[in-house]
Amino acid sequence: MFRSFGRNISLVLVLFITVYIAASSFILYRTMEHRSLDMLRQLSVQYTGQQHKNTLLFMNWLEETSKLISNNQVVQNALKKPAYDGAISPILEGIRSSSSDILGIYIWGEAGGTYSSSNVSGLLPFTEIKKVPGMEQFLDNREQVLRWTVLNREHLMNAPSDLRDRLLLEVKIQNTEGQILGLLSLEVEIDKLYSFYLSGKNTIYGENEVYLLTSNGKLLNAADVPMKRLQEVRTALATPEKDNPAMPEEQDSSSSGSMDLLERETADGLILLYPLPESDERIVTYISADGMNAELRTFKYLMIGLNIVVFIVFWLLISMLSGSIVNPLKQLYLKINSTMKD
Repeated sequence: MFRSFGRNISLVLVLFITVYIAASSFILYRTMEHRSLDMLRQLSVQYTGQQHKNTLLFMNWLEETSKLISNNQVVQNALKKPAYDGAISPILEGIRSSSSDILGIYIWGEAGGTYSSSNVSGLLPFTEIKKVPGMEQFLDNREQVLRWTVLNREHLMNAPSDLRDRLLLEVKIQNTEGQILGLLSLEVEIDKLYSFYLSGKNTIYGENEVYLLTSNGKLLNAADVPMKRLQEVRTALATPEKDNPAMPEEQDSSSSGSMDLLERETADGLILLYPLPESDERIVTYISADGMNAELRTFKYLMIGLNIVVFIVFWLLISMLSGSIVNPLKQLYLKINSTMKD
């Protein structure tokens, strides 16, 4: 009887302690996991947001550079004539040589003239350029003066030797009355954009991944990545958007591009999408959560080990407590039983 009573006491206490340890550990781990993800999100938005501002400054600088050409009176006067004007090429070459980021400068005139920097030849005529998808709509749009787009040289020139995709700044050249005289295009390496967002191995986001999502849904990546990761990113981009992510307090929500920031979550990381100005393309940054998950796994294993030790200690204490209650009762019962027999 007393043995059964002691087992019941031990069972109740062990069950209570087990439920308490399991529930508290689960709540603690889930809280740590949730807060870690929130911290990763906030730091990622802060870090990539600053990098995105650097990108906008770079693109704005190129836009201002293009205005030096498109507003040049010598260039505008030359584009009104069908004959080639030798005064334009030195201007283009001077601008291109002033920055290693500009790979080439092209100008097509409505009157038929075609010009480029000295490192480019064989440009297609303007009538062919107008057949490029979206070009006619761009030229007819009176409110849009410039745009950023992704093309390869196959759309720009005859028999190009390099067919890699390039980032192009296309600017309408207009006179004071708003009449289009021609089209200016600055060619930039896409890797230049990637460099603003990529981080080194020893940084907090070591070896993050950067992609460019084009208007037609094509995903261009900065480096070779496993097909599994590409598929993971494509799947995440296809999920319903989750905007208004956690933003640092010091980041003004009205700053350029911040209101359009989109966020996706994957099984092993976080994806942030930043729109490019005057463009249908977006920068996609993949922030891996492998480091955070590794720390959480270590914390989980330590917590499991600690819980096992705590459980053993409590089991021993419960056994001692049960014995301290049952043994005196058992002795008292035996003493009363012996007295009654006497």
